This record gives sequence, structure tokens and C-alpha cells, in this order.
Amino acid sequence: MAQLVLNVGTNANDGTGDTLRDAMIKVNTNFAEVYASPGVDGTTISVTGNEIRAVRTNDDLVFEPAGAGSVVFPAITIQGNNILGTRSNEDINLVPAGTGNVVFGAIQIEGTTLSSTDSTTININDGLIVDGTMTVSGTATFQGGINAGSGSTIGNLTLANGSITDSSGAISFGNENLTTTGTMTAATGSTFGNLTLANGSITDSSGAISFGNENITTTGTITAATGSVFGTITVANGSITDSGGSISFGDENLSTTGTLTTGTLTMAGGSITDSSGAISFGNENLTTTGTLNVDGLSTLGALTVTGAVSFGGGGVTVDNLTFNDNIISSSSNADIRLEPGGTGSVIISSLTIDDNINIQDNEITTTASNSDLKITPAGTGQVQIAKANIDAGTIDGTSIGQTTPAAGTFTTLTVTSALTLEGITIDDNTVKTNSSNANLELSGNGTGGVTVSGFTFPTSDGTSNQFIKTDGLGTLSFATAGATLNNSDLVDATTTVASSATSIMNSFAKATYRGAKYFISITDATNSRFEVVEANVTHDGTNAYISTFGSTTDYTGPLTTFSADISGSDVRVLVTNISDNSTVFKFQRITFDV
Repeated sequence: MAQLVLNVGTNANDGTGDTLRDAMIKVNTNFAEVYASPGVDGTTISVTGNEIRAVRTNDDLVFEPAGAGSVVFPAITIQGNNILGTRSNEDINLVPAGTGNVVFGAIQIEGTTLSSTDSTTININDGLIVDGTMTVSGTATFQGGINAGSGSTIGNLTLANGSITDSSGAISFGNENLTTTGTMTAATGSTFGNLTLANGSITDSSGAISFGNENITTTGTITAATGSVFGTITVANGSITDSGGSISFGDENLSTTGTLTTGTLTMAGGSITDSSGAISFGNENLTTTGTLNVDGLSTLGALTVTGAVSFGGGGVTVDNLTFNDNIISSSSNADIRLEPGGTGSVIISSLTIDDNINIQDNEITTTASNSDLKITPAGTGQVQIAKANIDAGTIDGTSIGQTTPAAGTFTTLTVTSALTLEGITIDDNTVKTNSSNANLELSGNGTGGVTVSGFTFPTSDGTSNQFIKTDGLGTLSFATAGATLNNSDLVDATTTVASSATSIMNSFAKATYRGAKYFISITDATNSRFEVVEANVTHDGTNAYISTFGSTTDYTGPLTTFSADISGSDVRVLVTNISDNSTVFKFQRITFDV
């Protein structure tokens, strides 16, 4: 049918045009033809400006030609599963917008970089030929092999003519030379120069070296580092020891569990004997047929003296102690220890330490005039006194030293750093609790309250939904709000939906409320789209019903479609956004009681 054109007359209201009835008949006829003909279904496709969009959630947008036809664009034809260029010798370019990438499945092209968008590797099954330079920064698997030109780079490896080098210097080989800073593993039978690696052995074709299975032979010199072990022998710096303990010598000392003979002296375990019988001692006993002279600094084992012993003015040394006149001294840096036997005690009637402290009877005093007596523990140790009476029991009015511990009383307490009192710490103008997540509690005594900056807080809680008010004199108390809602409730809330799938904006209990009225502000900040709309919702206990009206928007269409349903015990208000952009719903809801 041809298009029916409305006759609007020559001039406005001149009576020469179609009557209103005739005009409407033409309009209905035109629309009947449009709706009856195949074309754009307004319920499934939206054409707005230069945008073609699927209306229903998750619908595909399908371009399907008839028969052998194709989908044709100015320079590209889509035929079956092929994309064809239609202009001679022109490239087909896939160019994303801004910082976007071209993504095929899990393969992503970003500039000149080909990468994988998941944790798997990129597989090239039919081989890869690179005429210039190839750089692989991650992991690539090539099933068909790589044919790369000289100078290609794979990771840290550079492929040149006849060589492979590592940019870090860890590996380099070429022209039959191989070097590496890591570990090289070679199969048994591998040959490196004159060396042949077999299972458990290394042999030299010249016969100069051969070792394997814990045996080593060489026609040259073996140099072992300190700590090297040969069988049971350990070679250390300046010494040789036997793990069995039968031999040990080093630093000019020689020890053995066998018998050592030097000249006419035979040294056995614990004894030295002379083959002529002139000298024999061992096991701390010393016998001689001659005269025993002890000169200089001599050391004797067990010494028994039955008579009186006198030592001259030169003093006498016993082990590390030297006795001279009235002085007992020790060898360099050695302590002097007095240890009684069994239950005995070390008794000293008067002891002066460092010419400054004297201990006599039950008193410890300083000997230097006006010097302090300090008792200081080491590290985190403490000075502990079971009972103390300091200055006759009084320090600045504080009573200390009673039979049972008592609280201290201080006229003035000055603290120059943070003060910790059991559960709280006072630092500068801050009071905080010490235990994790602990409340800071302030309470008055008895009927007393807590006053902060001149305001006294109540000493007991009010009822639900009350607020705190002041009487103008600094006293705070609980009060009930002036407005009371008996049959409805007011809610102010916000919800963000970042999906074009149907989502929940808000819900209320169907057993409590019969319906609700919403004032809603909608914001799609990504595209600077805004809308304000009202919605009324009610239900019959089984089904929910919603009506929207008064939409005001800067966009050509609504930003979302509203619907309602009942799920379990709740009435739900649902939204289906026109895009997956993050959309913010800020609303005020008035609910009406059942």
C-alpha cells in the first residue's frame, strides 16, 4: 500500500484540509501497514540516534542475511564466518578505543604484544617463522618449532649465528664452547674436552686423573681445602685429626691413643717412663731416684706435704691463683670464686668492695663521702625486696612498709612522659585503652554523672529511638522525637547496581507493609546520565505490582526498567539497567502498614 499523506490544508484552520476523522483513519492505516510488515520490533530492538541496541536483558544483536547474501559494510563484508576486505589492497584493522585491547577468547593483542588473558600459555601448533626479531617475555609453547632470524631474543636468551647468550651472563655457548654460572646436567657418557662423564666416575683420556665410586687417583698434586675429609682423616687449618680418636696433631701438638716413644722416654696413657729407670711418673704420681728441683713457674699434679711449708717473698702460684703477701690474685681476666663444700658457708667478718661499698654484719654502706648506694638489675631483671622500710616508712606523705600493701597517697604527681594505669594510657592530651578493641568507660560514683566540657551526661539509658537533649544549663537527658509515625515508616537509602541483569534495588517485609512509595534519583556517572522518577508498589500477598511515573532525565530514554515480585517473606523492587555501567540509586521510601 502506498503511503497515505495527511492533507493539512493551504493555511491554518482554512477548512481545506482533511477532517480530524479522515486524518486519524490515514494515520491508523499507515501504522497498521508498518506493524504488519517485517522490520524493527520495538520490544526487542531500540534505535536511538546513531545507536542500535538490544532491549531485552542478555539478548544477542544478530545481523543475518538471506540465502547466500552477506552482511556488507563500506569496506568490509562478513560472509559466513569470514571477514573480507572489499577495497583493493587495503588492510583489515582491528583498533580498540583508548587503552582498550583486541581480545580473541583468551588471546589479547595490546599494541604489538600478543598475550594470554588467563593462566594458560599461548600454544602455536604449526610452527612459527620470524624473519626479524622475536621477543618472548613470558612463557610460550611452540609445537611445530621456531625458525627465528639471527639476533632474535627469547626471554634473556639472544640467538646469534652459532651462539646462544644470556643477558645476565649466566649462560653462554657457541662455536663448541659452553659456559654457565648455574648447574649443568649432562647424560652419562658425555665428553667435555679430555674428560668423560660416566655413571659415578670422571676419567681423563690422558690418564692424568680418574675418580669415581669414592676412589680418586691422580698423577699430579691433590690440594684440599681446610675441613676436607679423606676416609677417617680430617684436614683442618694446621691440624690433622682421626674421627676414631686414635690420632690428633696440630699447632705442634701431637696426641695418640697408642704408645709414643721419644729417645729413652716412653709416653703411654697417663704415664711417662725412662728405659733406664731413672724417672717414672703417671696417674698423678711422680717418683725419681734423684733430686727433684722445681724452678720458675712449675705445675705439679697431686702434692702431699706432711710438714710445715714456707714460701718466700716471691709468692706462690696454685693453678690460676697467685698468693703474695696479703694479696690473692688470678691470672689475666680470670674470676676469683670462693665456693664452700656441702652445707658450708663463706664467712667474711667485714668485706669492702671496690673501695666504695662495705658489707659488715647486716649492713651495706658506702665508704665514699656523700656517695649513693645503687642496686641495678641486669637486662629485664628486677630488684625484689620481700619487706622494705624506707626512711622510717614515710616518703612525701606516702605510707610504705605496712604489714599488708596499702594504696599510696601523693600530694602532687608529675609525669613527664606517657603514664600507663592498668587498662589505660594517658599521653599528652590523649586517654586511650591498652587492650585491643576495649571500650574507654567513664562513670561517676553513686548517683554522680560524667561531665565533659561542662556537659553532664545521663547515668542511665533511655528508650529505643530517643535522642539526647540539653536543658541549656549543661545537663543532658533523653527525649522522644516530636513527630511520631503510627501507620507508616520512612527510610533513606542507596543501592549501586553494575549490571544489565535484573537486580534488587530494595525490599520490604510483606507481612508488615501493604505498599510503598519511592522517590528515586538514578545516576550513571560513566556516561553522565541522570534521571529522577517516582514509583508506587503494592501487593496482595502473592503478587507484587509497581507503577512508575514523573520521569525526568537528560537522556533520550529511561536508564532502567522497574519491576516487582515477592520472594519468600519480602516484596522486592527490581531494576534492569540499559547497560553494565555502575548505576547509583538514591531513594526515599515511605512504607505503609498492613
